Amino acid sequence: MEMSLGIEAARARLGDIADHARTTGQVTALTRHGRTVAVIGPAHAVQPAGSVKVTLWRGDDDQVCVLPALPRIGETFVVETSNGDEDHWLVTNIQWDLRPNEEPSVNVLCDPADDYSAWVAANRPTPNEK
Repeated sequence: MEMSLGIEAARARLGDIADHARTTGQVTALTRHGRTVAVIGPAHAVQPAGSVKVTLWRGDDDQVCVLPALPRIGETFVVETSNGDEDHWLVTNIQWDLRPNEEPSVNVLCDPADDYSAWVAANRPTPNEK
């Protein structure tokens, strides 16, 4: 069951609301003028608003994919390579590209998150060698 609370009243009680969500599993909707503007609840109970098409920029290699939500700086991605290994990439920046007469695009800039991923990126064939 979802509870609703005005955003001004919620501001003073944020810690209590977070504890309530953790202990009961209940989602609380924060409202402004009667409309939900945010929700507080356990991570598994609050679903992302939709899918986000992004381009993961990983050195000389980029990959277009659809994610359930926009990643945050500091999060990591595990990317399976063509030989079945896994590369670990750290999100270092999020860039929005807005151009007239084109759909906005989101670029997620990543750096290797470990020594193996750095080695793979350094030894990846260039586009001319593929």
